[in-house]
Amino acid sequence: MMGQRKLVAASVLALVSLATPALAHPNHAAATPTLAPWQQASAWPDRIITTFETDPTTSFAVTWRTDASVTQAVAEIVRATPDARFDLGATRKAADSEPLDLETIKTAGQELKMTWNAGLAPVTYHSINFDGLEPDTLYAYRVGGGDGKWSEWFQVRTAPKSGPIKFLYVGDAQNGVLSHWSRLIRAGYQKMPDARFIIHAGDLVNRGSRDIEWAEWFKAVGFIHGMIPAIPVSGNHEYDSFGIIPAQRRLLSALWRPQFRLSSGESLPATLRETVYKVAYGPDLDIFVLDTTSEDLAAQASWLDQALAQSKAKWRIVTMHHPIFSSGEGRDNLSRRNLLLPIFAKHKVDLILQGHDHTYARGTIAETDPQRPERSVVGGAEDVAMMFVNSVSGPKQYKFKSSRWDEYAPSGVRLDRFGEGTQFFQTIEINGGALQYRAYAATGELYDSFDMSKDAAGKKQVTKGPAATMEQRTYGPNFPYRDFKDPQ
Repeated sequence: MMGQRKLVAASVLALVSLATPALAHPNHAAATPTLAPWQQASAWPDRIITTFETDPTTSFAVTWRTDASVTQAVAEIVRATPDARFDLGATRKAADSEPLDLETIKTAGQELKMTWNAGLAPVTYHSINFDGLEPDTLYAYRVGGGDGKWSEWFQVRTAPKSGPIKFLYVGDAQNGVLSHWSRLIRAGYQKMPDARFIIHAGDLVNRGSRDIEWAEWFKAVGFIHGMIPAIPVSGNHEYDSFGIIPAQRRLLSALWRPQFRLSSGESLPATLRETVYKVAYGPDLDIFVLDTTSEDLAAQASWLDQALAQSKAKWRIVTMHHPIFSSGEGRDNLSRRNLLLPIFAKHKVDLILQGHDHTYARGTIAETDPQRPERSVVGGAEDVAMMFVNSVSGPKQYKFKSSRWDEYAPSGVRLDRFGEGTQFFQTIEINGGALQYRAYAATGELYDSFDMSKDAAGKKQVTKGPAATMEQRTYGPNFPYRDFKDPQ
C-alpha cells in the first residue's frame, strides 16, 4: 500500500502538474545508454496500468510512470457517456508520487547496485486509487505528467454487485516477452475483450528489477491493462539475487511496489504487503493471492486460513506461482504442499491457478464419501473437491515429467489434461452457481475445457466442456523440444 512508500503527495489540484527539473545526477545524461523509445521515460505518462487496492465494486487503482522531472501529478475521472464531450464533467485528483533510483536499491542499511540498470536515469512512479464509484459502471480516466502532458482517455468498468464475471488467466510470460508473448496476451484480449480483469500467475519477466524487461512487458500489453485491471502474482523471477548475506540473496523487485498499487492484509508482515492479498470481486468471487517465493510461507498460510474462514463468496480461487503438484522433473516441493493443501481442502477452495513449470497441466481432487471412496460419476457429472491448473503463456517451455502426476496419487489428485511446447491463455466465466473454464492456444484453438457447477449446499460437480479442437500436445519425433533463451 502507498502508506509503506516514501510518497510526495500532490497538493495543488488546479494544475495538471508542478514539474521542476530534479535530475539526481547532473552528468547522468552522458552515461545514459541508448534506449528504445518505449523504454525511455519522459514527462509524458507511460506504463499505465489499472489494479485493485480496495473494493472493486466502488474503486480501481491506476499507476503510471514519468521521468524524474515530474515530482507531482494528477489524474481525472468521469462517468463515461455517449456524449462526444463526456470529459467536461471530469473530476481532478492528486496522485501519490514516488521517486525511484533504477541503479541502486537500499536494504538493511546498505545500498546495492543494480548493475543491469547502469546508466538509467531516475524516474517517478505515480498512482491513485479512484474510490467512491458506482458498481458495474463505466468510467473514463486519464493521467497527467508534466505541464499539459496527458495520457489518452481510458475506460474501466467497476465490478458488479451481482451477475456474470469474465476474466483471463495466464501463466509465466518471462522470456521473449515482446517478441513472442505479445501475440498470446493480445489473442487473449481478442477472445475475451470484455474480461473484467487478468490474473498473471507469476514470472511476468525474467529478471525482476531489470527495467528493459518491464519496458517490453508494458509494450507487449499496450493499452490492455489501461482498461482491464491486472491481478499480478509475484514469482521467483520477480525476486533478485544479490548473494551478499542470506537476508539479501532474494529481494523483491525494486519495481514491483512502485508499479503495482495493490491491496494488503493488515495482519501480514511488511515484507508480504502487496504480494499477498485478497481481491473480493463482488459477492460471488474471492481471489486470494500468495507469494510462494517468500520464505515466510507460514505467515501466509495463517493469513489464508483466516481469510478463507471469513469468506462468504460463492466461489473461492487461490492463485500463486509455484504449483502444489509440479509437472517438471526435480521441481516438486513437499513442504509447500504439506502446508497449503490441507488449508485448501479444509475450506474447499474451488480452483487453484498456478504457473512456474512451463507446461500445461490440469487435475482434480474428487469429493469422496468416506463410505464410498471411489470417484462418483453420474450422468457424465463428477463430484469434485478442487481443481488445479498450471499454465504457461511465454515461449520458454519445459518437458513434462515422465511419471506425469502418478506420484501424487496419495493426495487423491488425477491428471486430466496436459500439454507441452505451447503458449496458452485461459478464459473463466462465473455466473451464479456455474463456472466455465477454457484453455486456448495463442492461435485461438481450444485445448482444454470443463464446466463446474455448485449448488446452495456447496456441492460441486464437473462435466466436460466443448471438445478440444487440438490434438494432445506432447513432444515426440514430429514435435521436438526446443529451448528458448532471450538474446543477450
